[in-house]
Amino acid sequence: MRDPYLLEGTSVLENLLGIRDADALQRAEADITSIRLFTVDAAIQSADAGQQVPKAQAFGMSRLLAIHKHVFGDIYKWAGTIRTIPMEKGEMILGGDTIRYSLPDDIERDCATALGKLNGTKWGAAGVSETALDFAMSIAALWQVHPFREGNTRTVVTFATQFAEAHGFHMDKTLLKDRAAYVRDALVKASDGQYSEYGHLAKIMEDAIRRG
Repeated sequence: MRDPYLLEGTSVLENLLGIRDADALQRAEADITSIRLFTVDAAIQSADAGQQVPKAQAFGMSRLLAIHKHVFGDIYKWAGTIRTIPMEKGEMILGGDTIRYSLPDDIERDCATALGKLNGTKWGAAGVSETALDFAMSIAALWQVHPFREGNTRTVVTFATQFAEAHGFHMDKTLLKDRAAYVRDALVKASDGQYSEYGHLAKIMEDAIRRG
């Protein structure tokens, strides 16, 4: 099955920049998204205020899509839309195995389940360590859905920091950005089915909360 997200005859994602080299696209994407990530919090907050979105409804699928659209909209025409094909990614930390990401038809349901648990938790009732572990488990469940063809980690981590800010436990975003590779590996380990391990993800989230 041909991947409709790729430029025909290549392994490069179709993009609005006209780039046909994978390394060049990766560099351009990193440069553009770093700027967009700097402005995403203000943009989403402004949109919520303009639409008078109540806090109880603010952290749903629409926010996840809006974050992705803001961060990647200058690069991919499909930014802010749910992927339409199954995904596999060999992970070095899993010896080349892949996480079982949600199938396209299950993405909205699985996101709703993960977001329902996240929004249904009474945050602030526990200590920092317990909060970090509970938050790590909830965010890992959302990340495992992998609703987008590209940019899932940046989108979900941004969603997580915005959620934490709104629920009384600010997180140090600089720490998460500086340790981006560690965060992604920790998300992988926390999404490995019966072998899931949450300690590494909980640890960096606890550090981010304490530094926040």
